Amino acid sequence: MRFDRMFWQWIFGIAFVGWIIVSTPKLDNFSILFNIIGLILLFIGIIGRIYSTLYIGGMKNEGSDGNSFIDDGIYKACRNPLYFFSFLGLIGLLFLKGQICFIFIGGGLFLLVYHFTILKEEAFLRDKFGKSYEKFLSEVPRFFPNFSKFSYKERIEIRPFFLHKELKRAIVWIIAAFFIYIVSYFHSVGILPALVSVY
Repeated sequence: MRFDRMFWQWIFGIAFVGWIIVSTPKLDNFSILFNIIGLILLFIGIIGRIYSTLYIGGMKNEGSDGNSFIDDGIYKACRNPLYFFSFLGLIGLLFLKGQICFIFIGGGLFLLVYHFTILKEEAFLRDKFGKSYEKFLSEVPRFFPNFSKFSYKERIEIRPFFLHKELKRAIVWIIAAFFIYIVSYFHSVGILPALVSVY
């Protein structure tokens, strides 16, 4: 059976929105702290994704020369920085909701889905690039970056279409944060009743 990441993203995304609408947090005393942490993680996630896209946008499986893979810049520190920064952005959004259980469940589901996605992509690139990619696998962490390995060339090729596409995604992240705040406000003033309150 072929693993379909986009299918699971839609399923969990719909569940994510539904849970935000029907639930409220019990930890109101920590709401300011949770909001600060959430906004910081969301900001890092957005900026990190944009920076990673500068290196790989439009060149994910072919490199800048059409016959290589990206192993420069942030890709020297982490093999999947786009996924890592997406994870930080998601955890940031979950912190904005202020529910510890939501943070752990949402983060865990993300890691589960992307674990299988990464394995699938690694198998494809291993078949395509052979020993050079095997060396890359052995030297660079899969998910959590080792920034001591970070380095960059004086010049890189950037494909504006994919950068602009990522900038549009950044707007979606920001809209998601506003959505959480708006729903939380509606809950607080009684416009939108909550069905459940959890830690």
